[in-house]
Amino acid sequence: MGQVIDAAGNTAGQDPPAPCRVLLLEDSGMDADLVREHLRMIDDHAFDVHRVETRQAFIDAVTDGGPFDLILSDFDLPDFDGMSALAIARDRLPRVPFIFVSGMLGEENAIEALKKGATDYVVKLRMERLQVVVRRALIEARDRNELADKRAALAESEARLRFALEAGRLGSWELTLATNRLRVSSICAANLGLADPADIPTYERLLEHVHPDDREHQKTMVRQAVSSGSPLDMEYRTVWPDGSIHWVQVRGRAVYDKDGAPIGMAGVSLNITDRKKAEERQLLLLEELNHRVKNTLAMVQSIAKQTLRAAPSVEAFPDAFQSRLRALAQAHDLLTRRHWQGASLSEIAALTLEPHVHAGRVKVGGPPVNLTTGVAVSLHLAFHELATNAAKYGALTAENGRVDLDWEIVKPEQTPVRDGVSQSSGQAGSGQGGGRSVRDGGGALVLRWRESGGPPVVPPTRRGFGSRLIERGLAHELEGDVALAFETAGVRCRLVIPLSSRVSPQ
Repeated sequence: MGQVIDAAGNTAGQDPPAPCRVLLLEDSGMDADLVREHLRMIDDHAFDVHRVETRQAFIDAVTDGGPFDLILSDFDLPDFDGMSALAIARDRLPRVPFIFVSGMLGEENAIEALKKGATDYVVKLRMERLQVVVRRALIEARDRNELADKRAALAESEARLRFALEAGRLGSWELTLATNRLRVSSICAANLGLADPADIPTYERLLEHVHPDDREHQKTMVRQAVSSGSPLDMEYRTVWPDGSIHWVQVRGRAVYDKDGAPIGMAGVSLNITDRKKAEERQLLLLEELNHRVKNTLAMVQSIAKQTLRAAPSVEAFPDAFQSRLRALAQAHDLLTRRHWQGASLSEIAALTLEPHVHAGRVKVGGPPVNLTTGVAVSLHLAFHELATNAAKYGALTAENGRVDLDWEIVKPEQTPVRDGVSQSSGQAGSGQGGGRSVRDGGGALVLRWRESGGPPVVPPTRRGFGSRLIERGLAHELEGDVALAFETAGVRCRLVIPLSSRVSPQ
């Protein structure tokens, strides 16, 4: 049975010859034909020979005529020499095999050519060697190129990995178990507060930077990952050279030899200090929110009970209760905008009295004072009760009526002016004008509410919710003295609040 030949003339079952483009530098047409004949005898390649004779033609071919898979060159040419051609080829096409096919004998020439980077040297008198030399050169070039491509791909992959690690702020590390030798990246060292990776060459040196309370846990997790083959995933605290505490997350896996024995570990590390701080802040916020919700519910319950008790009728209860809830909501809205970091006294006063301030009937003024959330809510509710009373029964019901709200910071040796608020004028409160608060502390905030120009005031026969809130609630909440007087000329109120972290001048 004969061979089966396909349409291209190839024997069935065999791979077609590999194409090979050859640049031939040869000034002799006869020698060029001889080279072509010997190349045709290499049956596993299909050679496409491009012949040039001069220096410029060779340079143009190398520069613009590629790519070439093989360069064959005579050693001695009329206007050119093979060694110069070799230098040009090694500079422009360093991967392409360069073989001299020379009529010049001499071992010295061949040695010099090989030293300069030639692949081989074939003498024309022994042209039969060309087939073996070309086939070997092409195979070696193919292997070299494949290896170079793999190295380039590996380098590119490593570069992408480094970029990904740096973009994710991940440090890399490798541990050799037999010697406890540790190799870490710059980011991994920075996660421990170190500038030089050489500062932690061993696992023992790493442990020196682990928080003492976390070292045993760290070692236990590493041993467990090595013995069980499970992934390493843990978080622990580190102590930086400046003494500060930071958190690191480490992930990795053990490496084993062909017999299954552990030989090392490799993985990544990440500085999670910011995340840990955020988690702590979130936990504190949740606890604070729980506390504030409970306090708010208790306040709403108290407002409901007191309003119901003070309401002249059941029908009057909804309006009074809703008005106080709105006041509470306004305070919460302000504190929310301030991220529950407190508020200034000016903001609280403006929030409560805004409708009347714009009408020019309320004057507010005093030095800058910071209030914490609890104090801000309490004062807002107190101002709301005073303003509501003034709008319904007091100075703000008359065309010429007005309200003055001012405050000052007094020193321990000072005594706040009473402004006419006395027991004989209908005053009732929790102290005697605030002198105790000023003398016993580091100074005090003194607030005064004064109404004038309204109808004559008739002292109430019983204390309503607003009066009890001001006289008792404020005194208890602010640990200060409160004096409330229903004088004929207008209601007056004085609050003396000790300065503290809850009430402080700016």
